[in-house]
Amino acid sequence: MGSEEKLQILKMLEDKKISVEQAEKLLKAVDTADSKSDVKRPAQETAVTVKNEVAGKLKGKFKVVVESADGDNVVITLPLMLAKLAVNMMPKNKMAEIKGEGIDLEQIVSNIDSFVDMVDEDIVNVESANGDIVRIYIEK
Repeated sequence: MGSEEKLQILKMLEDKKISVEQAEKLLKAVDTADSKSDVKRPAQETAVTVKNEVAGKLKGKFKVVVESADGDNVVITLPLMLAKLAVNMMPKNKMAEIKGEGIDLEQIVSNIDSFVDMVDEDIVNVESANGDIVRIYIEK
């Protein structure tokens, strides 16, 4: 039940119908409703909280553009603030597993804004011999 509602909230955020703060409140409300209805859910699976002031100021989009020589084109656009919300939605035990592998997602996400400021060129830009183009970049 909760995952459908979370996707709807993220879609509203992406469409700029709600603010980051409103999305966080709604996601927490969904989590609270889920935890009340699901007695088996352990307390350790509560979401990690990212500071509102950091999440609120993150601007930009992660873009993947594929232009096929055959005319098949794909554009994927992900608002960077979704990274912070995704960390909010991740259970603590999964965060601990990832951290155990040497990856600190909280640190990465909290530094995305400084990374965005540093990147002023494409992350990936490939043109194949047959004319296919793949471009990955941050749109500020």
